[in-house]
Amino acid sequence: LTIALALSLFSALSLAYILSERLAAPLRVLARGTRAVARGDYSQVSQTHSRDELGMLTQSFNRMTQQLSEARTLAQDNQDKLQEAKVYLESILSSVDTGVVTLDSDLQVRLVNPAAATLLGSSREALEGRALSAWGDPDTGLRQFAVAMTDQFGEAAGQPWQMEVELATTAGIHTLLARGTRLHAGESAHYALVLDDISKLIQAQRDAAWGEVARRLAHEIKNPLTPIQLSAERLQMKLADQLDDRTRQLLVRATGTIIDQVAAMKSLVNAFAEYARTPSLQAQSMDINAFVRDVVALYEHHSPLATDLAADLPAVSGDPVLLRQVLVNLIKNAEESLADSPAPSIMVKTRRAGDMARLCVEDNGPGFPESLLNRLFEPYASTKPKGTGLGLAIVKKIVEEHHGSIEVRNLTPHGAQVCVSLPFMEKENE
Repeated sequence: LTIALALSLFSALSLAYILSERLAAPLRVLARGTRAVARGDYSQVSQTHSRDELGMLTQSFNRMTQQLSEARTLAQDNQDKLQEAKVYLESILSSVDTGVVTLDSDLQVRLVNPAAATLLGSSREALEGRALSAWGDPDTGLRQFAVAMTDQFGEAAGQPWQMEVELATTAGIHTLLARGTRLHAGESAHYALVLDDISKLIQAQRDAAWGEVARRLAHEIKNPLTPIQLSAERLQMKLADQLDDRTRQLLVRATGTIIDQVAAMKSLVNAFAEYARTPSLQAQSMDINAFVRDVVALYEHHSPLATDLAADLPAVSGDPVLLRQVLVNLIKNAEESLADSPAPSIMVKTRRAGDMARLCVEDNGPGFPESLLNRLFEPYASTKPKGTGLGLAIVKKIVEEHHGSIEVRNLTPHGAQVCVSLPFMEKENE
């Protein structure tokens, strides 16, 4: 009986253990799978062949982990595609010359491409993540521009708009064409501000308009001047001996005035004709330093002129006759600006700037008025009481024919600098 009882108890305990193991095994598998899912591992799928409640629960768990794995893979693919699209969009925005600024519904700046930062004269870090109206310091050109853009977005009420606006930066005053539009980005409103620098376009239009005016004036005015002068001289010659002294003096004075004014008109017409005429460029290899020394030698006895020439400058491509006209005009302007200066000084410098030679004429005069800095190369934009105001306009045309550029700025604490950049011969050949 004792043996039978012991065998019965052993059999019962063994059976209980076997049944408990069969019942607990799926639960342990589910527990391991749950911990794996919590760690983000969806690859451990539980396997069971039972048809009871635990088997159904295991199968449901398997389906859930499979769906989570597929969803995770799909989300990762979408994220990769979004990242690729973002990188692609940023590369496009970085390569275009047009400035692009994106804003959210509250006009908070989200993205500024490099071209926009350059046009605005600031860094992307100083512009992104801020309200549009908070750009720049108070009373600066950037803040005034930002406030104008904010007001324009408010007045447009989501409709496309465009306007021309002048922006004053450290590099000068630029005319920008600003265009605003609403982006379709879900339920919330997003906006894009597109900026184009049209300063050169406007300047080209002005140059073309002035060129047409100059051609017409030169044609319409020059023809009658010679008959007027000849008629005045003939009157003086024929009537001078037939009049008394008082009347003769009146005649001589009147005809002299006519002749002088006709000569002034001829000078003005000739200046306009020269401005309207495209320079006939005869480019050749030039030693810019030797060229400067030759021109400066003409002023060494009557002008406070000094030179600072960079050594070993490569040859430039230019027309010596036209470039002499450029340098003489710049030196003449500097001399006239120093008429009232107690200690006049003019410095002619040459420097290397990348693949260009830079020729600068500096003086210690009063400088250019700030209101004229953006219009100095237009006809009649002059600070001198006399003259046609065509000197710098003609200089600019000659420099542009040489594929160069010209810049004007005021020096600190006083003075002015005009710099002409000309390409080296090697660059021109390329």
